[in-house]
Amino acid sequence: MKKVLIGIISIVVLFIGFFFFLKLNQPLVAHPSASANDKQVQLVSVGNKSPFGDIQIEEVLVNDKVVPSKVKIQVSYHPKGFIISDHFNGEEESEYTFKGLDSITLKPKTDPQMQLDKVNAGTATKDDTIYALSLVHEQSIDRVIIKYHHLGMSHELVVSMVGF
Repeated sequence: MKKVLIGIISIVVLFIGFFFFLKLNQPLVAHPSASANDKQVQLVSVGNKSPFGDIQIEEVLVNDKVVPSKVKIQVSYHPKGFIISDHFNGEEESEYTFKGLDSITLKPKTDPQMQLDKVNAGTATKDDTIYALSLVHEQSIDRVIIKYHHLGMSHELVVSMVGF
């Protein structure tokens, strides 16, 4: 009986430790990449640094937790890159892939810095998917709040656009 109790307590402690590890080491990585129109249009590179589990972005807010006018996620690869634009269905924009937040999950090991390291090492391929949030708002965007789920847990990441 004592061994069973110790086993159960050990499993509970491991589970709690794993939970706190996931909470403290958020898997979403996001960096400002480009801006236009007095920062009313922003491109934010995003990726998943976790080796397992997809990330589902649930909501993106700007400044004082306001819903931006337009939000899309671009899906691309390094030789092609991203486009920064305030509309998503023009002639030039048609060459790029814009998706709604609910239709894309960020795959594991898609950290933008890791992807850039692959480009610099000459090992990047068209199979290396990269992601960026395209945001359009009526006012200058100073802060982006990204709410997302990973392995069933809710997270929130704040990205400052000040100084970019």
